[in-house]
Amino acid sequence: MMAGIEELGGTPAVPGTVYLVGSGPGAPGLVTARAAKLLATATFVAYDRLASAEARALCPPECEQVFVGKRPDYHALKQEGINDLIVQKAQEGHAVVRFKGGDPFVFGRGSEEALACLEAGVPFEVVPGISSSVAAPAFAGIPVTHRGLAHGFAVITGHEDPDGQDDPVNWPNLATFPGTLCVLMGVAHLEQIANGLMRGGKSADTPVALVRWGTLSRQAVLRSTLGEVAHEVARTGFRPPAVTVIGPVAALADQLTWFTDRPLHGRRVLVPRTRQDSSVVSMKLRALGADVVIAPTIQILPALNPEPMRRALHSLSTYGAIALTSRNAVRALFNGLADEGFDGRALAGLRLVVVGPGTAEELATHSIMADLIAPRATAEALARAISNDPDFPRDKPVLAPLADIAGPTLAEGLRENGFEVHDVEAYRTVPAYELPPGVAEDLAKGRIDAVACSSSSTIRNLVALSPDGIAASVKLVAIGPSTAATIEDLGYQPAAIAHRHDVDGLVAALIETLTSA
Repeated sequence: MMAGIEELGGTPAVPGTVYLVGSGPGAPGLVTARAAKLLATATFVAYDRLASAEARALCPPECEQVFVGKRPDYHALKQEGINDLIVQKAQEGHAVVRFKGGDPFVFGRGSEEALACLEAGVPFEVVPGISSSVAAPAFAGIPVTHRGLAHGFAVITGHEDPDGQDDPVNWPNLATFPGTLCVLMGVAHLEQIANGLMRGGKSADTPVALVRWGTLSRQAVLRSTLGEVAHEVARTGFRPPAVTVIGPVAALADQLTWFTDRPLHGRRVLVPRTRQDSSVVSMKLRALGADVVIAPTIQILPALNPEPMRRALHSLSTYGAIALTSRNAVRALFNGLADEGFDGRALAGLRLVVVGPGTAEELATHSIMADLIAPRATAEALARAISNDPDFPRDKPVLAPLADIAGPTLAEGLRENGFEVHDVEAYRTVPAYELPPGVAEDLAKGRIDAVACSSSSTIRNLVALSPDGIAASVKLVAIGPSTAATIEDLGYQPAAIAHRHDVDGLVAALIETLTSA
């Protein structure tokens, strides 16, 4: 039997140990199971610019995360400082993850950090990552080896100045290498690299491809020849980070391209759902090629006073039905049951009614099917569906576990039709204090293509956290009519309303909106 993810990830991070972990080329799905396990159990993480930010979201809240990488105009720490930091943190008893882009031993200076640990007597483990030298070309449709074209490949750093004296790469000698050259960090010196290879005898017509942000939805590819590539980079303003592929295999990109053909490739979609919910939406959007910006605007917390919900759970036999108005209501119900030592059997004999297919799907994760699904994802529609059902029991009250900010629509609609309703606070929605860095500016300047508006509270909080507003070019796509009404109340116009009021409906509406623009 195949091992589960937990087994594949191995043992948790051990205090006093340094883990030199490769994050891979950038796409969250390419982070190894071992890397994910260590991030989820680390107490200190030192990370680089190209290390996956979404993978770092696996870290527990108490884990300290420190940026130690390099940006074009800023170096957080010199290498010696990074060595000292990770050793010090391990000696203090932390489980340390040194999280690096790509593979730690492929131009990642991981070996220097390992030697520092060895000298200090600190145990370490190396966790390889998928190197961008092979991943980025693969996502551009370029195999680094191909029968009849390239029987091998070489990975070379282009970081050193080819005209400098600091042990530069001998490019003329590399011109005779009978395979593919994959150059990392070489965009700034591309003209010198190309000239060096041509001086060594490599033809000016040799195919070249540059893959920027490989494996990510913003991936871009520039195709040229060795003689023209430097001019093309200057003309187009092509910028790093990029992998440069030199050799006949680069020409295969025209035939084997696959990654950029997806419908939402290159589109930036902001997902303001809770951290718990955003993974489902973002996974579906990324599969369609979108560049997903996760910006949680609310957090779901237990009710301040859990006693009313607790009493209701201990007297379920007095109710005829439970009305569930969101996925979070379903989660609160089953979390409450578990806290009280109950399971799904406690719901036997109750009619479970839900608002929209998304809430029905959440209920189904507990192997329970909804007895009634409102056709529209609104409390009003749920009240109407219950009231119009001639078989719905009217001799017992309806229990409605709600959010602290829920309006009276459901309870009032049912009471007007002769139902007794017990609405209890099952959970709280707490606004976030701020958006992730740069998100508010991107919204104001139209650097986001669309927002996946999955609830009234998320879009309301998003607007509140955006002091300069949301640009008119940003398309606000609503999961249902209630959310669309909130968007209008906030002074904006919804670009579309999902026909089906669940995650799949929202994703379909985003595709239709962004591909027809």
